[in-house]
Amino acid sequence: MKELRCLVFTDQEVVRAVLDRRRRVKDTLPVGTVSRIVYHRNEGPEQEGIETRLSITDDDGAVTELALADTEVTAALVGYCMGRRIPLPVASDKMLHLINGALTLMITMNFNKAPRLVVAGAAEGAAADRMSPKRRIGR
Repeated sequence: MKELRCLVFTDQEVVRAVLDRRRRVKDTLPVGTVSRIVYHRNEGPEQEGIETRLSITDDDGAVTELALADTEVTAALVGYCMGRRIPLPVASDKMLHLINGALTLMITMNFNKAPRLVVAGAAEGAAADRMSPKRRIGR
């Protein structure tokens, strides 16, 4: 059994996520304002996924194209969600898709994996550690 979640992003959210990630990892950014964003579906066997192209216009009117790979945009959107405290499962497949022209992060969780075992004694000890020292005295 699998569960599928879809998060649909506006163009402004995609731009903000990509620019925030590039600043955080200290990648170079062209100077200017993002004037357009376009998504291209890659259909080849070598390249699969969605390519994102940002058109950046500087103060002189010159336009610079910034082509972003699928992996970079996916990482940026995951970081964007984490920054806004949107819970995302760690053990899941995350892929970009275009749905009605909007960039969508599809998250697939596989429930057929072996379950993680939790030892009863360890769980009780962990709960006791979270209690304040005053509450532990009575136990």
